Amino acid sequence: MGKRKERPTELENSASRSLDTLSTRDILRLLNREDHRVAPAVRSQIPQITRAIEIIVEALEKGGRLVYVGAGTSGRLGVADAAECIPTFGTTRVIALMAGAPKAMFQPAEGLEDDPRLARRDLRKHKINRKDVVVAISAGGDTIYPLAALQEAGKRGARTIAVSSNPRGKICRVAEVAIVPRVGPEVIAGSTRMKAGTSQKLVLNMLSTASMVRWGRVLGNRMIHMKLGNRKLMERARAILMRTTGASAQGARRTLEASGRNLPVAMVMLARKVSREKAQTLLGGESQHEALRSILSPKVAAGPSPRRSARGTTRKKSKKAVRG
Repeated sequence: MGKRKERPTELENSASRSLDTLSTRDILRLLNREDHRVAPAVRSQIPQITRAIEIIVEALEKGGRLVYVGAGTSGRLGVADAAECIPTFGTTRVIALMAGAPKAMFQPAEGLEDDPRLARRDLRKHKINRKDVVVAISAGGDTIYPLAALQEAGKRGARTIAVSSNPRGKICRVAEVAIVPRVGPEVIAGSTRMKAGTSQKLVLNMLSTASMVRWGRVLGNRMIHMKLGNRKLMERARAILMRTTGASAQGARRTLEASGRNLPVAMVMLARKVSREKAQTLLGGESQHEALRSILSPKVAAGPSPRRSARGTTRKKSKKAVRG
C-alpha cells in the first residue's frame, strides 16, 4: 500500500525554515509575501463559489437557511460571518454551528472536534432539513465534526458545500460543491489560522455577500435591510433616504421613526407619500426588492433584477458535483 500523502496544510514552507532567526521587519515581509498568495487562490475558485451561491440563493428563496459548520478557527470564522448577516442584511437565516460552542468561541476546546455524535446532535437540535444548505469549513478537510455534519446533512436532504485548503480532504468528497483555494504551506507549519484561515474568510464573505445581494437584501450597493440599532446605522439610513427620495434630513428622520425604523417602508412612505400601513402593503412579504425598485425612481431602480442566477441566467437545479 502506498504511503498516504501529507495534507498540504501540514507541509513545511521552505521560505520560512529560518523564521526564528529573522528580524521583526523580515518576518513581517515574509508574512505579507505569503499572504499575497491568498487572493489569487480564492479567485481560481470563482466557478465553484458561483455554483455554491446559486444553491444558497435557491434555498433562501424557498425558506431555507445557510448553515456554516466548523471547529476551531474554521468554526469561529463561520460564527463571525453568520452574526454579521443579522445587522447587515436584516436576516437570521444564516446560522453557524461550531464544535463546543459557545464556550469554544473564546476558549480552545479542540478535543470536541473529534466527536461525530456532537455534530449529529447539533444538526438535530437546529432541525436541519432539505430546505437548508450546509457549508462545512475545514482547512485540512478531514476534521470529524464538519465531516459528520456534512454526512448527516446529506441524509436529511440538505444541499452540501465544502470549504477547504486540501483537495483530497474527506469533506470535499462528500459535498456537492467543493471550494478549495490552494494557498500552500503556512509560514508556521500547520498553523491554518494564517493563509488557510484568511482564504476561508474571503470565501465566506463571498458566499454571504453575493447570496444576500442575489436574494434582494441590497438595493444598488446600499444595505437597506440593516437593523437600525445604533446611532451610526440610523445616520446611514437617513443618508440613504435623503439620496434615494430627495427628503430633507428632518423629513428622513421623522419618516424613519414613523416607519418603525424599517428603511424599505420609510423609502416607500416618502416616495409614494403614503402611510406606514399602505407602504407595507405595497412592499408585500419578505421578498420586497422588486417592489421597492419599481416604486422608487428609474435612476434608483436601474439595473438587472437580483432574482436571476449568479451568472445572470435562469438557474437550473443540478446535483452534479462541482470540484475545485
